[in-house]
Amino acid sequence: MEPLALFDLDNTLLDRERAFTLWAERFIASRDLTPAVLPVIIRADADGSAPREEFFAGLRRELAIDDPVDDLVEEYHVAYPSHCTVEPETILALRALRALRALRALRALRATGVKVGVVTNGPPSQWDKLEATRTVDEFDAVCISAVVGSWKPDIGIFREAARACGVPLEGWMVGASAEADIVGGAGAGLRTI
Repeated sequence: MEPLALFDLDNTLLDRERAFTLWAERFIASRDLTPAVLPVIIRADADGSAPREEFFAGLRRELAIDDPVDDLVEEYHVAYPSHCTVEPETILALRALRALRALRALRALRATGVKVGVVTNGPPSQWDKLEATRTVDEFDAVCISAVVGSWKPDIGIFREAARACGVPLEGWMVGASAEADIVGGAGAGLRTI
């Protein structure tokens, strides 16, 4: 059996699209904006790839928001993680592990001796999502790019995950991004889903 199974966080283990939409709807309501601006906010987000400073600077211009960018970014990092939920029907890991409930599947992997880790691009606040969903203890390691200094698809973040799990870099990478997860995982010598 392969000793390692790594999982992406956003749109793999957690439904980022749903969480972001919930956050955006509350943001719109808190700023007395019209619900018609939701597509503008979603487009500006670029599925989380837009740096938050640029994202909010653009929203300030487009939506005539007065709050300083730094305040908006700080507010986002506090509020957004609370919108994350673990919903097995949205988890790629669920499909990959043949209809087992997601947390049960992770636990089953660990029970067989497989080390299970999260490899995610993003700021340190990615950790807050795991805390909000009470899933921190389900993983042997969590590697967040801004914390470890290496971003997927770079092999460094995969090496760090294996090191943190205490096993060789041999096994699987499960993720939603063709470039970051699949190309990155394959480049690190992992099998990919």
